[in-house]
Amino acid sequence: MPHDAAQTSIRAYYEIAQVDLCASERKVLGAMQVGELYTRRQLEQLTSMRSGPVCGRVHALIEKGLIEVLGERICPESGRPVEALRLVAQQMELAL
Repeated sequence: MPHDAAQTSIRAYYEIAQVDLCASERKVLGAMQVGELYTRRQLEQLTSMRSGPVCGRVHALIEKGLIEVLGERICPESGRPVEALRLVAQQMELAL
């Protein structure tokens, strides 16, 4: 039960943070889950957005401190190393 409350608090933080974002930035953030890693290609698939707009929105969200690069992972489609992206850890996440 405490885990559910913490997840709700974390989600509320990201929803508040989205107030100053454009619609496509909100769409990218909305596709991401706390604690999960994503590639840009995965975000393209989750949002139904094209590569260029996703890359631009990811860059903007990194600049705004809402997404971070957490090393690399192997792209399941190309087999090449790509940046692993995740929502930036916030104080509430540390309690999980």
